[in-house]
Amino acid sequence: MTSKKQPIIYVSGHRNPDIDSLASAYALAELRNRQKLGDVHALCPGIFPERAAYLFKRFHCPMPECRNDIYLKIGDIMDKNPPVIMAGTSLLDAVARLNENGPARMAVINQEKQFLGMLSPLTLLSELLNISDNTSGSFTSRKIKSTLPLIMTVIKAEALTECFTTELRPFEVYVAAMGLDSFNSHIPEANENLIIIVGDRPEIHLRALQRGIKIMIITGDRPMDPLILKEAAEQKVTILRTAFDSATVIRRLKFSVPVEFSKFSDLLLHLTPHEKVRDWRYKIINNPEDVIPVTDKDNIFRGTILKRYITSDPPPFKMILVDHNEIEQSLPGVADLPVIEVVDHHRIAMPPTATPIKYTADAVGSTCTLVASMFRTAGESINPDTAGLLLGGIIADTLNLKSPTAVSFDLTMYKWLEKLSGVKGDDLMAELMKIDSPLATSPAMEVLNSDRKNYTDHGLNFALSQVEETNLELLHQRNDEIRKTMLQQMEEKKLDFFALLATDAVRGNSQMIIEGDKNFISQLPYAKTESDIFNLPGVVSRKKQLLPQVLAICSAITAS
Repeated sequence: MTSKKQPIIYVSGHRNPDIDSLASAYALAELRNRQKLGDVHALCPGIFPERAAYLFKRFHCPMPECRNDIYLKIGDIMDKNPPVIMAGTSLLDAVARLNENGPARMAVINQEKQFLGMLSPLTLLSELLNISDNTSGSFTSRKIKSTLPLIMTVIKAEALTECFTTELRPFEVYVAAMGLDSFNSHIPEANENLIIIVGDRPEIHLRALQRGIKIMIITGDRPMDPLILKEAAEQKVTILRTAFDSATVIRRLKFSVPVEFSKFSDLLLHLTPHEKVRDWRYKIINNPEDVIPVTDKDNIFRGTILKRYITSDPPPFKMILVDHNEIEQSLPGVADLPVIEVVDHHRIAMPPTATPIKYTADAVGSTCTLVASMFRTAGESINPDTAGLLLGGIIADTLNLKSPTAVSFDLTMYKWLEKLSGVKGDDLMAELMKIDSPLATSPAMEVLNSDRKNYTDHGLNFALSQVEETNLELLHQRNDEIRKTMLQQMEEKKLDFFALLATDAVRGNSQMIIEGDKNFISQLPYAKTESDIFNLPGVVSRKKQLLPQVLAICSAITAS
């Protein structure tokens, strides 16, 4: 089998990504690639937000690939170039291929790569030894389906007369070991598909020519009378000569059948490349066969899966998480992959890991602050474009250092990145604020998903979204539409409540729409407007100001 490649390492932020998560993922992937950690790629979990796309284009950074999930697919772990047996191969050569390559089963395909079946020594032996009926493939049958070129190859024969065609035909084989008196009664009427196996018997050779038999196999590598050969050529009779004896020729002829006419084992399991491994893991492990074929919807053969790819081989992907650590906030499928590193500035709520991992966390305002510091600590330079991208992440996540989450270390990295990028932070903030917010241009679902995080705490499942907006009147204009979409999401995702925080970074205030658990909402310490929208004066941080309040109420509800 082909050797397995080293795992790809993906760096990903949280679902519904923001500038901080995308910029930190991109920069950290660049750093780890420089440090020869492996083949490291940044991902965008979902749709690229407009402001993030602007920054990546402004600083000439290629945008990471967008993925909706990271579930392992059959195509990710299959052997894409396993040994195969081509249609037209004799069973004898097929057996040799099986012995050479080792797997218990091999795929048989045609020239168009269409999958024909799986061949194994056991099924082949069962077919050839089938003496319960007169099947054409059994050793007891006189019938074989083959071509004269394949027959010549299998019995290692030379053509003494070359009067044959190469088409596939159903041959019937007889051994002429009797005397002349018994020949006529033992041998059926001559036809083009009748093969006579005979040794050094000139009298039988002549009698066969007289009966009009068209194919003879001469065994023992004995010479033939030139006159008989001349007569055979004139009658367009094919004469093949082999060094094998008659018994060996009979056995070998059974192996001249093209492999595609073998009786393939019934497929207990048949996979396609785009199916999730997790959906088939149990069936693969419990399948009686160790080699499982993979084909596409058009029956084109794509590869094979071995059980060990599921049970013992490491996954082809590893994960580095940035700007989050809770698996519920990650790309769907991360739970099935090894997480080897986390860089984050949020609460720690990830499940235990099987092995130690690298974990970088601090109470700072932006993950980009941490990644920038990692470059400096490692003694790695940052090019101006990557520095500008990291600066944009700090600006976006700390509201240009006005958020209460911002600390002095954010300011230190902010000033360092300004110098490296040649861009003033205030100017970059002004550029970002000119780009329309989701409230102005996007459907309600995109508004809620533009920067959304899902949480589970004290038995409650909830989502908190945030958008930046200088005109909070837009929130009131879209109040009903947003609430309707929230309720739909709550029902679909089984959420207890859903909140949208709209933040005016210039004035340092927020307003919030929330739907869900009435008991929870009644305990919020904020005043409401006439349209049931909460005013949150001085609140600009979801993580440091809103989330702790929400978690405290969740705890109180559970306790009561």
